[in-house]
Amino acid sequence: MKKNSILFYAGLLMTVIGVLLFFSIVRVGSFSLFHLGRSNAGPVLLIVWCLILTAFVIFRSAILELLLALTTIALIIVIILNVRIYVVTTSMIRFLAILALIFGGAGLMIRENSN
Repeated sequence: MKKNSILFYAGLLMTVIGVLLFFSIVRVGSFSLFHLGRSNAGPVLLIVWCLILTAFVIFRSAILELLLALTTIALIIVIILNVRIYVVTTSMIRFLAILALIFGGAGLMIRENSN
């Protein structure tokens, strides 16, 4: 254990506290599978995914495995692109304190890790 390793753990603690405080001011909008995208791609992808999964269980081939992987990735991308994430109104002092905790803690960890 290094002499100054306490600074690394202090930086880690600062970063974790800063990220948790940041997550407390972030809100995620409502998500519905029937309002995915402009063309309602979610339900179609979900049906295709279920059909390929069923065919994969019955026939078990490499092509179906590839199609299952591609539709799973497409479904995850559609879900991620349609979730609304926003930061609620907060005071500038609180926001600067959160940023100071995150970047100050990361700076301490980087400085102690480079020694």
